[in-house]
Amino acid sequence: MAKAIETLEVGELRFLTTHRTLALVARTLSGSLATLTESFGPTDIWLGAHRARRIPRTRGRRLVVVQTEQILGADGRAIETKLTRRRIARLALQADLFVEWNPQNRAFYGLLPRLLPRRFLFGPYVFGLGPRAQSPGEGVVFVGSLNAERQAKLAQIRDVRALPMKAGIDEIERAIASAAAMLNLHSLPGAYTEVPRVLMAHLAGKPLVSEPLGAPFEAGESYLLPDAPVNAEALAHVWQGLNAVAARYPITEMLWTPRG
Repeated sequence: MAKAIETLEVGELRFLTTHRTLALVARTLSGSLATLTESFGPTDIWLGAHRARRIPRTRGRRLVVVQTEQILGADGRAIETKLTRRRIARLALQADLFVEWNPQNRAFYGLLPRLLPRRFLFGPYVFGLGPRAQSPGEGVVFVGSLNAERQAKLAQIRDVRALPMKAGIDEIERAIASAAAMLNLHSLPGAYTEVPRVLMAHLAGKPLVSEPLGAPFEAGESYLLPDAPVNAEALAHVWQGLNAVAARYPITEMLWTPRG
């Protein structure tokens, strides 16, 4: 039985997915569109397309497929994926653009980006245009699934409030707004980037405290490691760095005229 497609429309853009968590990611991504003034034409953005048996295409609308699996860590070691190169190739041929948020996953793609150079985009192109202001607050907040591994990690971090994803949206937004920084913890071993959580922090004006991330994010420059001192000076420094990364990876790169 085919899974139901969840849809979020923002003007001419339409986010689609068959996964509940990715529907929340779509809501986060829509926050980056608030600063856009130009029209990109009718566009469908599929999140986690590998989870659907087939991706229906609507005539007259461009199709952008976004890959959301964690495949390789920053050291090149495999993390976890059910994707195959054949599946990626089929999706890339079907779409106008195939977007991979984590550049370190590129090695998994083999020769595909060379064979179809105008169909692939590598990088966390999710941020709105223009720098954002840092928002004041107290303490650190974590939002995500609270499995045993994460709970053990949280017990080692001072002054952190943790909320499960099942908490209400209003409660989550209030907790983030009142915090000085957002915390990111991996659910799987390895160094990789949970791009939606990084974007959530940036949209909220909160510096990021995180376990090691992949490029282009750099510890001590665009985020703090959990064992680093969390003080006003350090948070202001990494906030400037996060703004610098965001400026290099605007969401508009996913929305330009198809690359062929």
